[in-house]
Amino acid sequence: MVLWILLISMALFAITFIAFVKKPVLRYTTSIFFLILSACCSITLMMNDSKHLGMKSITTTETKDLVSTTGKDSQLKLTVYKALGNGKEKIFVYRTADQPNKNQKTKIDYNVTTKVEHSNIKTPEVQIKKYHYEYQNDFWKAMFSGLGLNKEVSHYTYVFKVPNDWLVLSTDQLKSMKQEQKQAKAQLTAQVKQQLPGMVKAEMMKQLAKNPNMSAQQKAELTKKITAKQEKQLVAKLTKQMFSKMMPQLQKESL
Repeated sequence: MVLWILLISMALFAITFIAFVKKPVLRYTTSIFFLILSACCSITLMMNDSKHLGMKSITTTETKDLVSTTGKDSQLKLTVYKALGNGKEKIFVYRTADQPNKNQKTKIDYNVTTKVEHSNIKTPEVQIKKYHYEYQNDFWKAMFSGLGLNKEVSHYTYVFKVPNDWLVLSTDQLKSMKQEQKQAKAQLTAQVKQQLPGMVKAEMMKQLAKNPNMSAQQKAELTKKITAKQEKQLVAKLTKQMFSKMMPQLQKESL
């Protein structure tokens, strides 16, 4: 409505001042009135745009449980960020429990604040606050109708509340970590190949001592079963050792 009043008052100012009002006193009086009205409307529009005149700030809060960006079942529990510009601005990439296979990102099109809080919390979570403006009442809504400012978002705040052992790494750090993991897994595979036959043989000797009359088929089935079990246990043990060696350095680099 203010915009329409501005346009109409400017048109009436031009009409009254230029030609259509012949009497000088009436012409100057009406033209000054419409000029003042136009100025008031202009100031009102500028105040609405810069100071959000007639509007109130509304905050909505959403909290979601986090899972590791490397996968829900990953042994490494982490969230990733990408530094922008001089490194002060960051885009965080995270996954939530309700969408564990989908990467989500913090907003970049708005004024955004991100914060990481480490504590003894058991379940990691991200708290998302959205700040937007709404008209104080129907009067202001009618006055500024058509400007598209209702529910305009002004700010987002992301607070990542994570356990003390949760990692927050940059994309470059994650890339470097994956290279180290690749090398470590190659060593792990070699260790499994070297150690597994002896472990299977030792376990088979124990089982044969308990039941020396096994048939060839029973021995083959038992060997297969023991091999699968021992391999799983050995891989889990060596993987745990691998991550234990990597963790101190990763924790130093983490936010």
